Amino acid sequence: MENLRPKQLSRIGMSYIEKAILDVLFEAEMNKEKVGPTKIGEKLGTYLPGDSYPNAIVYGFLAKLKDQGLIKKVDRGHWILSEMERENRRED
Repeated sequence: MENLRPKQLSRIGMSYIEKAILDVLFEAEMNKEKVGPTKIGEKLGTYLPGDSYPNAIVYGFLAKLKDQGLIKKVDRGHWILSEMERENRRED
């Protein structure tokens, strides 16, 4: 990985974070739990208590995943997998 450029490393890291968020949402659905940005951030270790925007990282990724059609927002800021992503996980 030493030979990779910063942008390439960033893309690799972003793909891991996206996958982790999808995994958190999938696990929450399996356990019939509702999760929002704070819970997701806590599970990922990105929640920054005491910061002005403690969930900024998660919000950015949630917006990106929503734009890609992988997740959708439901009541009061909770998020779930989209039907498309749920089907993809059933096929795996």
